Amino acid sequence: MKSITRYCLTLIAIAILSSCDSFLEEKVVSGVSYDFFETKTGMESAVNGAYTTMRWYVGGERYYCFNEYGVDYIWEGADGGQKDAFNKYSVQMNSGHGLLYEFWENNFKGINRINTALMYLPKVVDMTEAEKRSREGELRFMRAYFYYDLVQHFGPIPLNLEGNVTEIVTDFKRAPVADIYQAIITDLRFASEALPDVAQQSQRGRATKWAATNLLAKVYLTRGSAVNDSRGQKATDMDSVIVYANAVISSGKFALTPDYQTFFDQKLHKTTSEVIFAIEFTGEVLFNGDGNKMHLYWVPTYENLPGLQRDLLQGRAWKRVRPTPHFQANIFDRLNDSRLYKMFKWAFPANRESSIPVWQSKYYYIDADGKTTADLLYEPPAELVGKPKFKVGDTAAYFIPKYYGAKDIKGAIISVEADKQMQTDIAKATYTLIPVDNNTNHFYPCLWKWIDVERPDMNYEQGSRNFIRMRFAETYLIAAEAYGRKGDYDKAAEYINVVRKRAAYKEGEIKPKEWTTVDNGAPANLTASTEQEILVTPADISADFIAFMLDERCREMFGEMNRWEDLVRTETLYDRVLKFNPDAAANIKPYHKLRPIPQNHIDRLSPKPPDNEAQNEGYY
Repeated sequence: MKSITRYCLTLIAIAILSSCDSFLEEKVVSGVSYDFFETKTGMESAVNGAYTTMRWYVGGERYYCFNEYGVDYIWEGADGGQKDAFNKYSVQMNSGHGLLYEFWENNFKGINRINTALMYLPKVVDMTEAEKRSREGELRFMRAYFYYDLVQHFGPIPLNLEGNVTEIVTDFKRAPVADIYQAIITDLRFASEALPDVAQQSQRGRATKWAATNLLAKVYLTRGSAVNDSRGQKATDMDSVIVYANAVISSGKFALTPDYQTFFDQKLHKTTSEVIFAIEFTGEVLFNGDGNKMHLYWVPTYENLPGLQRDLLQGRAWKRVRPTPHFQANIFDRLNDSRLYKMFKWAFPANRESSIPVWQSKYYYIDADGKTTADLLYEPPAELVGKPKFKVGDTAAYFIPKYYGAKDIKGAIISVEADKQMQTDIAKATYTLIPVDNNTNHFYPCLWKWIDVERPDMNYEQGSRNFIRMRFAETYLIAAEAYGRKGDYDKAAEYINVVRKRAAYKEGEIKPKEWTTVDNGAPANLTASTEQEILVTPADISADFIAFMLDERCREMFGEMNRWEDLVRTETLYDRVLKFNPDAAANIKPYHKLRPIPQNHIDRLSPKPPDNEAQNEGYY
């Protein structure tokens, strides 16, 4: 597989993609008619073109704004033009916001391409019926994919399942959410039967039976999670989740990678057995389009710290998104769960000798107003004074995942003694020590999951990491949640423990130094397994099962662009934002569980519908 590229369809010229020796390479052929789609070459081009639409999500500052801002365990970084609208739910979150229309336009563009291809598919004369069925499965999988993303954010939306290349339509009525979910399920059930029974097709990036089956399980979970919302939920939805998730689990096609961290290794992530469906990118610049730019957004401004400058391995700091102190400090069992240490880059090695700091003679306490007091915190040995604190290659900055208890969730100091202890530790450190309490929107641990070290240089933006949309660990969590919602906590714990066992430290694995120095682990157990200690029992999860599952999904899938959808799906967005995200708590309202319908779409409607039919509650 080389790449996925843009595909544009108009009435006077059709930009098509060749289907020669690689999947979705770009070749522009103008002056062709719609009859072209009645050929195998034309149909392959149409299917390939629909896939390229999936790349929009990570080709810029897009999908993370929808799914990582404005949630419970993620805060905004220092920069980014979407923060107020999406993270703070300000008045900028309105129908005129350009990013809303980009999302809307991209997905409906994909749907329209798919509908056109489905309209012409029966007319293709040089494809076998088996080939047609397989391509129909791909097209209907993608249509379900686009509608599923849209309905979660916008609620009632136009539902169009027919191709149309001759008429201009301006009367798009919004379909009930229940109808949209039923259409999604119908498409996915067809796709799960029509698509190849393989883990990955030979042309990677194409949908398979198991991608459709896995998405079907998640769609049933989303529909069936509703209690107050009306999604057309049925009493059998959780049974359906279990059937389809277990089909993926028992297929024998997938396996968890042995170590949590290696799943995100860039050299392995395109071939790992844990990936069920991914949107493909390539290192070939000609075919990579906008690329995958997610590597930019989770990186702190490390280059502004002493002894550091920007380099390729440590990433380019656009500082858009950061974990909250509560997430770092309180939701992990850090003695037994390795995921917190393995998903973040905590230490940054010195790479700039000219800015390495020297030891001062004395370090004083800084009070709550930022003023230096007479309280002496630390006086280094005389032989250190004036000498560099570290050398190139040593740790220059370390973001320590320890909660000192010195500040409340709004940043106010609640314990002067704890604050003094924190500042003493910072003063004594041979590097720039940044405890979780001292994290700012510039300085915070860096999420490994998106870092792209295979870019040509340190300033290059168009990354080539794949966008993994479905992975096997989530399948277990999907099944576990369905069992728990049915009251079967024994089975739920069994499935959760498959994921948690992978998250444990293995026998012989050397734990990070923080295990003893920060988390008070016993040195004698430094290489001991924690597999038994990390497992949960039914009693551990049953008291507040949905809250447990939300935290477990976050522990496993933090930063993978699903959090906002998880909170909306479980009808917990409003309450959890109020509890955990002071940035958003001031403005969020219950109606923010849906986005506003883009004004660009509404303005094109004729005849004009009433506001309450055209727009979501709270936005008119």
